[in-house]
Amino acid sequence: MDLSKLTENERLVAEQAILAYQAVRQAAQSAPHGQGMAMMEQAVTEKGFETLRKMLALSASEQSEAQKKGSAAKPVHAATR
Repeated sequence: MDLSKLTENERLVAEQAILAYQAVRQAAQSAPHGQGMAMMEQAVTEKGFETLRKMLALSASEQSEAQKKGSAAKPVHAATR
């Protein structure tokens, strides 16, 4: 992959993915003994899903068909665990 050929939105997604990865890595490094996986999963839940939501919004904003459909009848929320 030639990173110099990324679009502005692709660069933004890549930067967000790196920030999410850094948050997961930091969570692992700072986790108390025996809680590393739980802390990493929490970071993924917080930062990873945020990144995915941003990707979805960017992708939808680039698609004129997505804009033509109008807003949803009611808000749709992501499922919680």
